[in-house]
Amino acid sequence: MLLTDKLAVVTGIGPGMGRDISLGLAAEGADVVLVGRSDRHMPSVAEEIRALGRTAWMFQADVTHRDQCDALAEFIRTDVGSDHLDILVNSAFHAGEFVPFAEADLDRWRRPLDVNYFGTLQMTQALLPLLRAAGEGPAGDARIVMVNTMSVQHVEANYGSYTGSKAALAGVTKTLAMELGVHGIRVNAVHPGYIWGDSVKIYFEMQAAERDDGSSWEDVYAERARETALGYLPHSSEISGAVVFFASPLAKCVTGAALPVNAGHWMPPSA
Repeated sequence: MLLTDKLAVVTGIGPGMGRDISLGLAAEGADVVLVGRSDRHMPSVAEEIRALGRTAWMFQADVTHRDQCDALAEFIRTDVGSDHLDILVNSAFHAGEFVPFAEADLDRWRRPLDVNYFGTLQMTQALLPLLRAAGEGPAGDARIVMVNTMSVQHVEANYGSYTGSKAALAGVTKTLAMELGVHGIRVNAVHPGYIWGDSVKIYFEMQAAERDDGSSWEDVYAERARETALGYLPHSSEISGAVVFFASPLAKCVTGAALPVNAGHWMPPSA
């Protein structure tokens, strides 16, 4: 297994991406500290991890509160009993508002910025001493993986509050890669497009209803799928594989990368 006995933290635990990333890491041998703003989904995810033969801990925290991020670091030292952290996956996010800029209440745009940008950085900074202990230790390899979005590259109208916050995160991810490499810490990002699941299905149902032409969510799905090179929209369980790759020794020489995981919906320009 790629991650035997490694210790990982995954933020933003819910029924989708956070769960699947945690299970992907555990399947490769990692023990996982689950972090969520609520404890609604964490117990079931912890059970699934333990069924894989790995250890799971749960910690309730809001990434926008620095004291709660600091409390997580202390929890790892005392309750988990570890003086280091091998892997941090920043998966907590806020979707923002779907409104045109001209009509936007910019005070409401601060919330996704607080979560997606400052919250992610607060969590990373609070756990940095533990990551440095792993990066500067005998193995010399710690990993930070940011869960970003295709919306940064494939820009669409009305997503400004979300796209703006994630674009800021995309930029600073490269800065962190530059600064933290000397401490043996790799920093990379995955950029999913549409992540197939219940929330996207509901979104497609809303789009179909707005058309008022008899369209179904299946019709909307088919249209979006045709925009991809592979002809489908990936599930979060597939996207988690890219996170596992960045967290593993297979990506030991990779840092500062932004990997599209969108079935070819958007592709970076050729070099």
